[in-house]
Amino acid sequence: MRRFFIDPEASVKDVFFLSEQESHHLQRVLRLTVGTPLQLLDGKGNVHDAEIAEPGKQVQLTILSSQYIEQDAIPLRVCQSVLKGQKMELLIQKCTELGVSEFTPFYSERSQLKKKELAKVSKKYDRWQRIIEEACKQCGTPWAMTLKPLLSFEEMVAGGKRQAQRILFWEEESVENSLHSLPLQKEKTGLQIVFGPEGGFPLEEVAKAKGNDFQILSLGSRILKAETANIAAVSIVQHLLGNM
Repeated sequence: MRRFFIDPEASVKDVFFLSEQESHHLQRVLRLTVGTPLQLLDGKGNVHDAEIAEPGKQVQLTILSSQYIEQDAIPLRVCQSVLKGQKMELLIQKCTELGVSEFTPFYSERSQLKKKELAKVSKKYDRWQRIIEEACKQCGTPWAMTLKPLLSFEEMVAGGKRQAQRILFWEEESVENSLHSLPLQKEKTGLQIVFGPEGGFPLEEVAKAKGNDFQILSLGSRILKAETANIAAVSIVQHLLGNM
């Protein structure tokens, strides 16, 4: 079934008019016709089953039913040091699919992006937001992942919800000290997990994280690329939290 994103502030009643942008996509790209069933998502847990009633600049829909889906009881917040190329787009897409609550990009000492490249990161936010919405539509995810502003490493470790369990994954940590040996605190305040850049974290940054109540863990004996480590760990943690 095709899914479309709507403004979470929009009032959805028996009849609803799709935005001009989504209407264009529905008619000109997908070529859907009157009577076709579809779903509307607002990214805030509301899901509406509808069907096309009338074409037009703003397609008219008939709302058939609506439901509200609760967010995961234990929210997972991911912090990722900015990676090069399109790796961040991949992680934003996959973290959305895996039900991550918040995604915070940050820059650290070994980030491979130059200062002028970091300055351009904020310009990518519109595209990243579109990737989140497209991932929600493709997977039927009722809650859109919240994209947080770019932070420095120091801002990232000093901020956040201190009552939540905080974990930083470090490739130089002892293999014995991993998710296998650490019980997750399944509290409603959630869990924050942090991943480094391609070059990993230096000892100084790990020490700063420890000083800010982070637990330092290994992801095991395998050497993983930065983006693989993120996707693998998020999948495991979501399973352990009961979110998958």
